[in-house]
Amino acid sequence: MRGWLLVVLLAGCADVDAPTAQRKAREIIGERPLRSLTGSELAQAKQWAAHALERDPAHAEAAFALAALHVAGGAYEEATALYRRLVEARPDEGRAYAELGFSLAAQGRYSGAMRAYQDALRRGEKSALVYARLGHAYQALGHQEEHLHSARAAYRASLQLAREQPGALYQLARVEARLGEAEAARQLLEQALALAPQDAGIRIDLAALHRNAGRMQLARGVLADGLAQGGAEPLLHQEMGRLLWEDGDGARALAQFEQALVLDPDLTLCYRYAGLIHSAAGRAQAALKSFGALLARRSDDASAHVNIGIVHSQTGDLGAAEAAFKEAVALGGTGGDAALKLGGLYVHQRRLRPALQVLKAATAAHPDHAELFAALGDVYRQLGLVSAAQSAGERAVAIEPARALWRFYLASTYERLDATQARAEWRRYLELAQDDETEAPRLDFARERLHELKKEEQ
Repeated sequence: MRGWLLVVLLAGCADVDAPTAQRKAREIIGERPLRSLTGSELAQAKQWAAHALERDPAHAEAAFALAALHVAGGAYEEATALYRRLVEARPDEGRAYAELGFSLAAQGRYSGAMRAYQDALRRGEKSALVYARLGHAYQALGHQEEHLHSARAAYRASLQLAREQPGALYQLARVEARLGEAEAARQLLEQALALAPQDAGIRIDLAALHRNAGRMQLARGVLADGLAQGGAEPLLHQEMGRLLWEDGDGARALAQFEQALVLDPDLTLCYRYAGLIHSAAGRAQAALKSFGALLARRSDDASAHVNIGIVHSQTGDLGAAEAAFKEAVALGGTGGDAALKLGGLYVHQRRLRPALQVLKAATAAHPDHAELFAALGDVYRQLGLVSAAQSAGERAVAIEPARALWRFYLASTYERLDATQARAEWRRYLELAQDDETEAPRLDFARERLHELKKEEQ
């Protein structure tokens, strides 16, 4: 097959020498970026570069050209093979190592890319681009602190050689943020944005930095400035929608999500938020439509199934709710929350045995999920399995000792086992619950139970 392809590739070139063939390849390419070539132009340029290399295997520029054309066409393995040949033939030339690194990185082979870039630098190829690409490789290797520090050093070296690089400033900012240097990240993002005000990614990350620091007005301002420039950038609308939603402005948030979807119908996060807004407003059919559109694009989204189940529960369609929750559980759930919803539905229907089965399986899969153990303990208690209820309740408290509600359930269980333990647990509950607004409906009951147990003690 390869032989046949080579014959086709070289057809019409038989009488042309290597320099001429290479010149013809360059004429096709011109001064344009390689990725701007049409399919036929790319094929023709490859044809001439391959012929030049066939006539003169030592023709380095032909090899570089052909490898770069392979990269432009996404044929990274072919490019890598050529760059390795160049490295072997020219072991002291940094350029070949630098290009090899890029080709390896494009395949996700970041360890090899890192080593190639380091080899390039050792051989004098100390350009801003090589340092920046080395930083990318370190970042891609993971978020271990040593890799992040190495990435930081590489980006700083790149910026020393060429300061006005919005991409390198942006990536360095991301590294600083991961290292906990939020102020340094903010300054770098502002520098990057000044150089590239149309870059939505920089703008979104800067807004996120402000948001995480509680500077909501500044976050909104950064996004609003981007939207005011008139660019049709769906992610800016999406992020503005998220900020408005977090501020409790559902109507304006929904408008932003809808505009984002007009520009990009595949933004699944927008469907999720739109569904949540519709659901909160009691617009069940609109909510189901939004979640359904999300599932049409991501059928394995367990969270969407959970949300659909919640909507059906709210409308009283418990059969449809059960089916949705089951689907979410089958997909692996959402960290145990799908099982909680399904188990809760069964408890509501007084189907305690199915609830027990679901929650037991969920606690086995999520051994650090306190709410699952609390719910399991409650089911055990309703079934009269008090010792099992105690064990599950104590596990919930062990995971989250400061959560008052788990203490409430455990105290209720202890009342059936040991009055002394029950009194002690009611006291712990009241200590924790007094500053918890969500526990207000249960406080009087707890005080009454403690009072009754004290009377019984006397």
